Amino acid sequence: MSRRHAWLVFTTGGPLLPHDLGTDARSWQHDLVVLQSRWYDVDAPPQVAAAFVLQWLLQVPAHAAAYAASSGPWRADLAGITFGLGPALVPDRVRVGGLVADDGPLGDRLDRAEADYRAVAAPLAERYAAVVRLGPHARAAFVDDMWAAARREAESAAGLFRPGVPPRASCCLIYALPGCVECAGCPRVTEGRR
Repeated sequence: MSRRHAWLVFTTGGPLLPHDLGTDARSWQHDLVVLQSRWYDVDAPPQVAAAFVLQWLLQVPAHAAAYAASSGPWRADLAGITFGLGPALVPDRVRVGGLVADDGPLGDRLDRAEADYRAVAAPLAERYAAVVRLGPHARAAFVDDMWAAARREAESAAGLFRPGVPPRASCCLIYALPGCVECAGCPRVTEGRR
């Protein structure tokens, strides 16, 4: 799994990592606002940190589930998943509870991995303690978008190339930082093209 992933290192053993899916999101968001304020030399808007931290929290189980299913005849056990943060406050290491045997076809494994992910991600997004208001539509859109991106990347890493940038329903709000613009799949961009 780790060999195929661009930025996460996965493990199934050893000590628990410092954070879990119930980690204090408000503290993490505050630390990210401080970091972004230093990087951009402004008072960074807290909504950007709130969106990024939710995305990153959801990426931990999404990428663990998708990459496990695409790497072999198994799925990731997402119960008790823990993770570490790198210097930019982005998850960089993930410890899953283990791997569950699943020798079905790749598409079927990924479908079951998605069900595993959604069982963890939907309640996580609902209870996410944001420092600004994030409505239920935004939370649900992040759940959908983080799975779609993880599955797409895992399939690509497994040799199933799918060109193009998929549109998103959620927005990370990065355009609110000086010198930044909307992402290629941003709903602010794609909705204007319809």
